[in-house]
Amino acid sequence: MPWTATNTEGRPAPAALAVDAVVLRVADRRLEVLALRTEDGRRALPGGLLGPRDDPAEAVRRVLAEKTGLDGIYLEQLAAFADPDRDPRGWIPSIAHLALVPADTTPRDPAARWVTARGRHRWAHDHRDMLALAVDRVEGKLWWSNVAVGLLPAAFTLSQARAVYEGVADTGYDGATFARDLKATGLVEPTGERRSDGPGRPAALYRFVTAAPAWGAGRRKRVSPA
Repeated sequence: MPWTATNTEGRPAPAALAVDAVVLRVADRRLEVLALRTEDGRRALPGGLLGPRDDPAEAVRRVLAEKTGLDGIYLEQLAAFADPDRDPRGWIPSIAHLALVPADTTPRDPAARWVTARGRHRWAHDHRDMLALAVDRVEGKLWWSNVAVGLLPAAFTLSQARAVYEGVADTGYDGATFARDLKATGLVEPTGERRSDGPGRPAALYRFVTAAPAWGAGRRKRVSPA
């Protein structure tokens, strides 16, 4: 098998290490993932090989900046994918990362496209498994943490927040119940400003108390779908 090394005990070992990024956004209440195209027409996540002195987190940030033009975004490590047959080049484990961006994010790479994260696409390697894990991670943390800080602008209305939460959870929420329970998490606070998005009274703007990872599970009731 190419790209395979031998360890000190004479056993096969990975000869390289890669990083891949599952970049998600919510647009029009739909969860989308950033995808590239392989030569055989399959979808692929942005990624690349690590250099000998690369830190995985810094490497994935560099890959995103180089291939998509995205920088300074929410990023967390998902898991290591190390099946010896995952890459046709050889045994190349990959450290998958989750990246979250606001809806108005447009990659510079003309080959990158936003596609529905829950669609039936043909994915390269084990990228389908990476995507499934990323969606599950965001869904699981949505109401228990401030993970949505990566999907919303710095200041947002409760209507904007509701649209994002509905896109991630793939369900609808009653507006009044959503507003009450989001405030009850203790994760968001009013900015003191208002913004008009159409007819009617300008809506109050909110922000997350912190952009650093935070939990609010003990201060909310679970929101029921509308």
